[in-house]
Amino acid sequence: MGTSAGAERRADTCRVAVVQASPVFLDRDATIEKGIALINEAADAGARVIAFPEVWIPGYPLWIYGAAGWGDEAAKRGFAKLHEQSLEVPSAACDGLSKAAVARGVDVVVGINEVSGGTLHNSLLYLMADGRVAVHRKLVPTHAERMIWAASEDGSGLLVLDAPYGGASGAAYGGGGVGAPSLVDPFPKASARGSSRPQRAQKRVVSLPS
Repeated sequence: MGTSAGAERRADTCRVAVVQASPVFLDRDATIEKGIALINEAADAGARVIAFPEVWIPGYPLWIYGAAGWGDEAAKRGFAKLHEQSLEVPSAACDGLSKAAVARGVDVVVGINEVSGGTLHNSLLYLMADGRVAVHRKLVPTHAERMIWAASEDGSGLLVLDAPYGGASGAAYGGGGVGAPSLVDPFPKASARGSSRPQRAQKRVVSLPS
């Protein structure tokens, strides 16, 4: 039986590191610095794929649950700080993370608060060992998350990225109920960017708050 070129170069094993560490809350640059150190630590231990928690950069805004009343000044200040410290893609800060992944030959998936045109998204940032950078935005923010993050319902971020160990994809956890589509939709199949052929993922990263 013949094999494709992609199948021939796929690795037999793939060690995955799951990061369970807190960010430097609401400090983007310090969190990225900590993230690079964790990437190096995981790579030293033999990891090929490194997965960080949901919106790890610069942290999950837990105050939205029960502490974000309408017109609440403290909540407004928290949102302003979160917006200020969120990550643009592309940006110099993003490049620093990408260079760390390339230098260590690892694929990194990290949850970020992504700012784009003034709007915040709950996103997964893919930093591939070959220098590719891609973003998946949470389709339907869950419950009170909708006060912070915009929905991304066009499906443009449903990616399957080719890697030596097979197709790689991911999702920001949607829990159950109203947020469930953000968890289940990407898994059965997703179209690779630039291709109309459905792609199936062999490795999936599901991120939850740290």
